[in-house]
Amino acid sequence: MRRAKLKFLSSFISCVFFLLFFATPTLAKFSEDKLKKLIIPPFSLGKKDPKLPVYALLNSADKQTGYVFQTIDLVKIPGFSGAPVNLLVQMDFEGNFIDVKVLEHNEPVFVNGHGSLPLDKFINQYPGLSVAQNIKVQLSTQKAVRAKNQIDGVAMATASVRIMNETILAASLKIARKKLKGLNTKPAAIAKANYFEKKTIAELLKENLIKIHKFSNQDVQTIFKNTEVSDVDDIAANNPKGLFSEIILADLSVPTIAKNLLSKETYKETFKHLGETKVPVLVIANGRHQLLKKDFTPASVPEKITIKQNDLAINMRDTYIDVQLNKTNGLTKALKLTPDSQAYIFSLDRRFGFDPASPWHLHMGVYRQKGFFHPEIIEKDLKVTYELPKRFFDFPKADIRSETESPWVASWRAQTSNLLILLFFLITLYSFLFWRQSWLAQKSNLKILRPLILAFTLLFIGWYGQAQLSIVTVIALIKTFQTAPGFSFLLYDPLSTVIWIAVIFSFFIWGRGTFCGWLCPYGVLQEYSAKLGEILKVKPIRIKQKLDDQLKYVKYVILFAILITAFFAPSYAEIIAEVEPFKTAITLYFWRTWPFLLYAAFWLILSMFIFKAFCRYACPLGAFLSLGGNLRMMNWIPRRKECGSPCQLCNVRCNYQSIKPSGKIDYSECFQCLDCVSIHDDKKTCVPLILENKNASKDKGNGS
Repeated sequence: MRRAKLKFLSSFISCVFFLLFFATPTLAKFSEDKLKKLIIPPFSLGKKDPKLPVYALLNSADKQTGYVFQTIDLVKIPGFSGAPVNLLVQMDFEGNFIDVKVLEHNEPVFVNGHGSLPLDKFINQYPGLSVAQNIKVQLSTQKAVRAKNQIDGVAMATASVRIMNETILAASLKIARKKLKGLNTKPAAIAKANYFEKKTIAELLKENLIKIHKFSNQDVQTIFKNTEVSDVDDIAANNPKGLFSEIILADLSVPTIAKNLLSKETYKETFKHLGETKVPVLVIANGRHQLLKKDFTPASVPEKITIKQNDLAINMRDTYIDVQLNKTNGLTKALKLTPDSQAYIFSLDRRFGFDPASPWHLHMGVYRQKGFFHPEIIEKDLKVTYELPKRFFDFPKADIRSETESPWVASWRAQTSNLLILLFFLITLYSFLFWRQSWLAQKSNLKILRPLILAFTLLFIGWYGQAQLSIVTVIALIKTFQTAPGFSFLLYDPLSTVIWIAVIFSFFIWGRGTFCGWLCPYGVLQEYSAKLGEILKVKPIRIKQKLDDQLKYVKYVILFAILITAFFAPSYAEIIAEVEPFKTAITLYFWRTWPFLLYAAFWLILSMFIFKAFCRYACPLGAFLSLGGNLRMMNWIPRRKECGSPCQLCNVRCNYQSIKPSGKIDYSECFQCLDCVSIHDDKKTCVPLILENKNASKDKGNGS
């Protein structure tokens, strides 16, 4: 009868799994009005881009200074709740993060766990960092060395914050590649800081280390030929050979150029304010053409000139540095500079597509207009090419591994030693259980080895490795089909992933018991609690068989309730999943508010009276594993024909009450403690063996 009920319940829960599998998710997405309230002055939200899910970020003067976007519009990487995290990102034109906010998430460790404070502290590390820095989350145990592109993770939440980091970077890179044009993720050449050649101004000019290019009025007339504005420049028409503009270019990141070209004061000022990724470029213009607009704002992005490389515009910004040239080498005279000469130092960024060792081009915009009321404006550009010899640069090798590997691979590499320890432990345990079960089940061996194995599970897998499996992961595995293909979110927690694989493998051999009896940290705590009860001489309570059978259905009801909640009210699923005290006892080391502590302690105290009561009656993960245990392909517990009739010893001694009076094993409730195997193989304990030995002794005494 019980078996039929269990089959019906299994089928019913499987239908719920099917509904969840194909359910349409409700993803958090904030309206424009809500976003406006989240932008902190002096910034404000501008217009939305017609082609991309991104808004303009405006400064106090209502001029665009960057971009604002929700990550959920761009990437949907599932977290451990199965749903993606939604963050609000503000990024400037150079790809630097101005602000990052969490809009909505369901990460279990931050929902009624750590709380929002550690998450806010983690997110607050992004302002000032760049999308091009390949930001990495540093393990909480790796505090000795911290690179500029590393940020601190959150203890006991490393996987969750790594998923958030990937979400931020993946979404930001999508915007950067569209808006910042030519984001460069490969290391660009770097000027040799200690390489200097003393050169005269004539040598600098001869080798094109300083590039001069003149545009005559006729050059400009040519580019506007056959247009509506070809005849509007009287000066060009009357003096075609006259100078329109003379452009002088120099890469100041090269010491040979900068030290020979700039005054000591300007040289010092230039490299005082620029970061190590910035390349300062000197642009000087002589002639009647104005290089920048009259209303140009210093330290901003110029509109009339652009630097391009590989047909991509490179983000450039005025440094607002007063340019003073070296007056001791005749430079001013050689370049024919006058008080009207225009001189600017612009900064380019190697991270955003600019490689100073490769040719690049300055495009100077030239505008002409015709008419007064509705003038027709036509823009053309003049181009100057600049290239330096390779000897002035170092060429860093690209980190091929970091460019090609998935972000979660870093988690596995960082956990290499822990993974090797865990794999050795699992292989050893499984080998004993499969090939040396009888040896392991011997009382002397089991009495020594089982406490050691359980201690490893609690201390290493649980409290140190934070690899306590949970029903939350099961829900996330189902819900991830709603948000993104695959199970990549699991891979951010390598220890848990390995244990899940081991548990699923055990389904086919032993069923549920391998995890619940050997690999569950909270289960170990309950077993320790029962041992403490023995020491304190607490009288254990054995539930009557009929009531025990009924109570064991409760965990399936709880599992069903969690699944239904995840389907109809996903925002409450994490709250109901708190029926598991795992987060309190294992993930947060009992460092939590008193209601959660009281709840976790209740089950541990109850285990002193009713052996592992939570595991047997209330654990939704145990219910799920019981269903998976139906894949078991063998009855691995040895039985004799006398088991159950007349012998009831195993039935009486089974703390889990998973051996029926008939002697049959209920594998869906067996925790693989091996006590019954120990009895079965012990000639001094197993009743049939004792009787068999007595009969053999009698026969021998009778001379038969």
